Amino acid sequence: MRGWGLRGRFGEAVRVALGEPLVALLARLRRGRPVDPRHPRSILVLRNNDLGDLLVITPLFAALRRLFPATHLVAAVGSWGLPVLQGNPHLSETMVVEAPWFNKFVPHQSTLARLRFVLASRAARELRERRFEVGIDVVGSLWGSLLLLSAGIPLRLGVRGYAGGHSAAWRTVRFDPFEQVGRSALRFAELLGARPEDLPPVRPQLFLSPVERSAGEAAWQALSAAGQRVLVGPGAGLALKSWPVASYRQLVAALAGREGLALAIAGGPGERELGEELAGLGGNVRNYAGVLSMRETFALAAGADLVIANSSMLMHAAAAFSRPTLVLLGPAFPSARQHDAQWGYPGTCRSLGRETGERAEAATPEEALGAVLEELARLEGGGPRCA
Repeated sequence: MRGWGLRGRFGEAVRVALGEPLVALLARLRRGRPVDPRHPRSILVLRNNDLGDLLVITPLFAALRRLFPATHLVAAVGSWGLPVLQGNPHLSETMVVEAPWFNKFVPHQSTLARLRFVLASRAARELRERRFEVGIDVVGSLWGSLLLLSAGIPLRLGVRGYAGGHSAAWRTVRFDPFEQVGRSALRFAELLGARPEDLPPVRPQLFLSPVERSAGEAAWQALSAAGQRVLVGPGAGLALKSWPVASYRQLVAALAGREGLALAIAGGPGERELGEELAGLGGNVRNYAGVLSMRETFALAAGADLVIANSSMLMHAAAAFSRPTLVLLGPAFPSARQHDAQWGYPGTCRSLGRETGERAEAATPEEALGAVLEELARLEGGGPRCA
C-alpha cells in the first residue's frame, strides 16, 4: 500500500496540498460532542486497504481491547478483508467500508469518486448514523479524515507526514518509513492511554478454528506424509513488487527434484494457471493456488516449515504463525533492509533483493535457492530461523 507509483505519489501530493487547508477549516467549524477519551463507548478503526495492510495492523485490535474491555470496537474494511478478521475475539463487529482510496480492489479512485463516497455513499450514511466516539484512520490520509469528519466522529486519530488529513486529527502518529507498520499502528493505542509494556507482540493475528487447522494439515498430508514442507506464493498485488515469474520457475524446478521436500503452491484465482505450470515441473509439488479459499490458505501457511513469497499477504499470514519466511523482492523495492524494517518480522522473516549502494538487481534464482537450502538445513538442525 505504501508503495504507489510516481504518478500516483504526485497526484496524491497535489490532492493533499489543495485539500489540507479545507480539512483544517472543516475541523475547526465542526465542533464534536464531548467525549471522555479514557472511557469511549465506541471506536471505529478504518482500514479499507489491501490484505497485507490489514493483516499487519491486527495487533492494534488486541491492544485496544486490552485498554477498553467494554468498548464497542468496530473494524471498517473492504469486503475482501473480512476473511482476515473472521473469528477475531477482540472485535465487536466488522463493517464493510469499500472506500475508493489506497487499495487495489475498488476500480474507480478519482477525486470525484472519493468525494462522492465521503458525502453520499451508503457506508458513509451508516457511519453517520452509528455516532462513533473515536475514529482511527490507520493509513492517515486526507480522505480518511474527511470520512471521519463526515461521520461526525469527535475524536479522530490520524498520521502526520504521510498522506495528509492530520489537520483534522485530535491526535496523530508520526509516519516513520523505518518503523515496522504494525508497531506504528500500535501507537494509536498509546495515544489513547496504552503503556508500551502492555502492548501485544508486533506480529499479525489470525484465528483459525480447529476444523480449519485440521483441513490445512490434511492438505499437507495429501501431498506428503513426511519431509519438510515448503509453501511457495508467487503472487503479489503489483508486478513491480513481484520477483520475476521466470525466476520462480527456475527456483521451483530446482527444489522439485530434491528428496525430502514437499512443495505447495499458494495464491488466488489469478495465480492458478501459474500454479498449475509450477506443479507440472515434476517432483513432489502440488498446486493450491486458485483452489483453496483465503482461510484455507492461512491454514496451509500455519502448517508449513518454510514459506517463500513476494512482499504480499502470504508473507504476513506466515508471520501470524511464526513460520520462517524468505521474501523475494521485486525491482520496486530499492532496499531489502528497509523492507525488513518497515514490513518484516525479526526472527522469522528475511528479505532478498536490491540494496542501496550495494546491489542494483533483485536476487537471482541461484541466490534464492542457496538461501532456501540454508534455511532448510538450519531448521532441520534446530538452529535459529531466518538469520
